[in-house]
Amino acid sequence: MGKDQRKATGEIHQMKTVKLGRRNEIQPIEWQPYVGETVIIKTVIKGGKKIQETAFYEDRVKNKPQGNAYCIGNGPSRKGFDLNLLKQSGQTYGCNALYRDFKPDFLFSVDAKMSREISESRIWEQGVHCYAPSLEVNRNEGLVLIPHNPHYTSGNQAIHTAIIQGHKNIYMLGYDFREYGKDQLNNIYQNTENYGERHSDAVFDAWLTTFRKTVKQRPYVNFTIVHDSPPEYLHHLQTGTDLKNTSLMTYKEFTDKVLGQNA
Repeated sequence: MGKDQRKATGEIHQMKTVKLGRRNEIQPIEWQPYVGETVIIKTVIKGGKKIQETAFYEDRVKNKPQGNAYCIGNGPSRKGFDLNLLKQSGQTYGCNALYRDFKPDFLFSVDAKMSREISESRIWEQGVHCYAPSLEVNRNEGLVLIPHNPHYTSGNQAIHTAIIQGHKNIYMLGYDFREYGKDQLNNIYQNTENYGERHSDAVFDAWLTTFRKTVKQRPYVNFTIVHDSPPEYLHHLQTGTDLKNTSLMTYKEFTDKVLGQNA
């Protein structure tokens, strides 16, 4: 690990590096505290001119990072793991239907149907901060704005917001970046409301590309994927110069060394 890596958190398996040309270089983003932002809330055409109405959305959450950030995807690799173990040593960032089984500190949705379900569930009345794009925030009760929305999928939005909120050590559970095929468990919530059937057998390259970009943009953040049988592509999360800020861990290593549950 690089010299800026914080205290050791178990046996770490370093990622391999994919070499790209200089034209593909991604520049780092300096971290700055988030206070809110101006958002376009209405656009009309009047007299042949486009007129946009804007409003300033203050940061309503004002979160301060506490412990690690645990980002929870809904890939099958996390099935059987007790998410309640995460609560004692950090903050939890979940996606979509996760709230049905577990209350994360922060919950993310980006599509209309899932955002409406979360709003109507009123889980936000139970201390869960529910993030969504501005369109969904404006037409659904209880949702808050995704900060500086980069228009990612929910899983990558969770990572993005954990970084915006100041976390430097992010652990990712259930981030498979793929589906496994017909008659396989491809998502924890497949065949349920707002999910439907999942029969694909494909790696989600766009999701991986987004995450690899984030790794480059945030060299001061350490990203660890927790996975017992990581596919080959999870060993190739670095592009260009290896920044030494990505690693893999098994669930046993994670439980023993990070969560301290080995007693």
